Amino acid sequence: MAHDVSTALIVGGGIAGLSAAIALSRAGVQCEVLELADAPGGASLALSGRATEALDELGVYDALHARSTPFTDGTTAAHQMDEHGRLLSKGPQRPQWPGAKTPLGVHRPALLELLQETAQGLGAEVHRGVTTQTVDERGDGVFVTTTDGREARYDLVVGADGIGSRTRSRIFPESPRPAYSGQFSFRWMLSGPPIEGEGWYNGPEGRLGFYHLPGNLIYVPAVVDLPEGTWLTEEDTYAHFTRLLDSFTAPAVVELRRRLAPGADLIARPFEWILLPAPWYRGRTLLIGDAAHATTAHMGMGGGMAIEDAVVLGQCVAKEPTLQAAFDAFMERRYARVSIVVETSVALSRLEQEGAPTTENMAVASAAFMALGQPY
Repeated sequence: MAHDVSTALIVGGGIAGLSAAIALSRAGVQCEVLELADAPGGASLALSGRATEALDELGVYDALHARSTPFTDGTTAAHQMDEHGRLLSKGPQRPQWPGAKTPLGVHRPALLELLQETAQGLGAEVHRGVTTQTVDERGDGVFVTTTDGREARYDLVVGADGIGSRTRSRIFPESPRPAYSGQFSFRWMLSGPPIEGEGWYNGPEGRLGFYHLPGNLIYVPAVVDLPEGTWLTEEDTYAHFTRLLDSFTAPAVVELRRRLAPGADLIARPFEWILLPAPWYRGRTLLIGDAAHATTAHMGMGGGMAIEDAVVLGQCVAKEPTLQAAFDAFMERRYARVSIVVETSVALSRLEQEGAPTTENMAVASAAFMALGQPY
């Protein structure tokens, strides 16, 4: 293990931060996590490819499998249909390898609860409703005060505080701001029985997909083109989403429209992205996850890349003799890999806005997925 790392502060208790707490704890580092949100939230996400191996390395794959929707060989979740429900493509080509874990669809709060339980079981402390007040790196440590009045010194600080990362702004004040892709993400969580015809539907107003989750939930993500600077109220969000559903005649989407009512649990966010130039560290502070490489969801790999980041960080700290060597080894393994995800996702967003045929989008996505089939 890096001889100069025995304590770590992780700023952000989302997927990246809690995964890092597990990985570093397993490497013998005493971890504290600060998270502003009082409770886990969010919609759903898919975890596929090598990210499922990272989950297994964290020791949570089997428990998460029991709380998730496994995407087995017979799934239609990646199928691409037109607005009438006619099959356009069975989805991008994905690599196969011996012993590959089944991809999972999971409710984000269920994933975060499992990650937090696991991290705490390994001795990590998780403080909610708290973040950093002051951060001062001097000598051989980072001295931190928190918004709940505590003071402590750490060997390592991990910035896992998302696309709007304050940690990134602190250590890289010159860094670019997240860029708008030209599209908005809509997410709808609804209760109810499964609907036949899971998959993605492409229509004149945008595209949407859906799949069923344990707990009698259905997750419906959607993507629409909107001008830069668009700001949506709850009423605007409902109107845009209603118009999108109304543009389809596919029976599955018609049924979704029937279930939509005012007050629905809808989340609308601009699809923004950032790929911070290497390196993602300065001094004893390292950025991981969306703080370093936020992406649009066109590949469904943002959460997976955050988990991989955490696992690789744990491996590097466990293997390398110093923190500097661990950081360098981490960057050597991560930068090119996450660049594929961010750059391909932005390219797919652009192709959608240009009205490119589904076959072109699937070819671009397939090439990226095949590259990501290599071990992390």
